[in-house]
Amino acid sequence: MITTGNWPDALEPIAHTNFDAGFDKVPAEKEMFYTVRSSKKLTETMLELGDIGVTGEFTGTVNYDDVSQGYKFTVTAKQFSKGIKIQRAFVETDQLDVVEGLPKLLGRSAHNRLATDIYFPFNNAFNTSITTLDTLQLCSAAHTSNNGGSNQSNRGTSGLSAVAVEATRIKMKNFLTNRDNRFDVNPDTIICSENNFEAAYEIINANGKVDVATNNPNVHKGKYTLIHSVWMDDADNWFMADSKLMKQWMMWNDVTKLEFNQAKNFDDYAAKYSSYMFYSYIPRDWRWTFGNEVS
Repeated sequence: MITTGNWPDALEPIAHTNFDAGFDKVPAEKEMFYTVRSSKKLTETMLELGDIGVTGEFTGTVNYDDVSQGYKFTVTAKQFSKGIKIQRAFVETDQLDVVEGLPKLLGRSAHNRLATDIYFPFNNAFNTSITTLDTLQLCSAAHTSNNGGSNQSNRGTSGLSAVAVEATRIKMKNFLTNRDNRFDVNPDTIICSENNFEAAYEIINANGKVDVATNNPNVHKGKYTLIHSVWMDDADNWFMADSKLMKQWMMWNDVTKLEFNQAKNFDDYAAKYSSYMFYSYIPRDWRWTFGNEVS
């Protein structure tokens, strides 16, 4: 039992250990989805680089092309914090379940905040809660260009199936730059909810065509990485992604990584603990993904 006058200091290792047990670890998807970098800026400015034309034949003089700035966008970091108090009376009366349980809850709360934000672009891909550089939702039927390119779509409504996967792959392969040049996209990842895990697994791993009574080979076998998660809010929506472009254009800026802090409060004899994070995240471009919002 902790009964010393500096009991908050003596309690700190217990609180830290159980906070870590509750937090476990940063969800792996943070590094899978985003380029993570340290930042000292409250507001980050993102610029889209304009495209240039196809390289032409050299006839004695270099043909120079103008590169125009694309869209400009800013993202502002937000602070997140949660606190708890552990009363000295709980410690003095050996209520270890409370002493251990509260920091675990605080750690779990921080984990849930991060996981929610990591998946926020997917869970809000079809509304304007989060937007790309063209100020439209991540998955839109009419993405625009300010460099003379055509409007383009990366939004569909097809349920997850082998036929829909192939149709989505073809649509992504036909994405163009903001000047309507061919764009090199390599769809290699399927992202879905736990509800769609079985269907997605069969599409990726079956030897023959899925749900077809023939011996035709399955063109999708081993072709895609599958990411499935309980943090996908909609049971039926799913996404196809180019994993390299996803990490290139999904930015996560850590101003302050997760901290666990202690303070003493002698007014009510409580040890106070808090978690604190300060970060921003943004999908700069949309061409790395195609989302299907399934009714």
